[in-house]
Amino acid sequence: MMKNNKLKVGQKLANPSKDDLYVHPYARAALCVWQRLRPKTTYINMKFLDNFYRPPLRLVDGGGSAFYFFNDFQRVDQVLRLENNSDYPCLIIPESIKDLQNLAWMEVIDLIFLKDIHHPDLFKALKSIAPQSVIFQLMGIRHLTVKEYCHFAGISQSSYEYRQCKFAIEERVLGIPQSMSWLGGAP
Repeated sequence: MMKNNKLKVGQKLANPSKDDLYVHPYARAALCVWQRLRPKTTYINMKFLDNFYRPPLRLVDGGGSAFYFFNDFQRVDQVLRLENNSDYPCLIIPESIKDLQNLAWMEVIDLIFLKDIHHPDLFKALKSIAPQSVIFQLMGIRHLTVKEYCHFAGISQSSYEYRQCKFAIEERVLGIPQSMSWLGGAP
């Protein structure tokens, strides 16, 4: 990847079918968590809007025709799946590792406020995968605890614990029994 030392933002019309679009290495873990935990939503197809009106993607120049995305995961997903054969407005920004990490993990933290998010899984991912200093800064906390998470998410701790227990019980009930001897009837 090319380190961009100039502090000037550039503009480009990128075409995902012609230009190589990759996830930035510092955003890869956040994208994986986001993809695994996000609730499925429908997309609004902006393919037929004029380029001037479509929100631009922020990318880092990787040299040649390679560009790296690091946030706006839902828009990138939509562009790659539905709008990949048309030009798309992009802002080519200088690389700042701290800002890239903050923007990438902000996408994951934004999941906290969605209706159908499974809070225990998201908390576990933030606790085990995310850079803790980034999470502390974005959430405005000193330590990532269930209590701090629930306060930030605006949910009660009992609601969080109920969801955690309910999921564990459902997983046990729906799981395939280890012993299938009960199918054979009487010995």
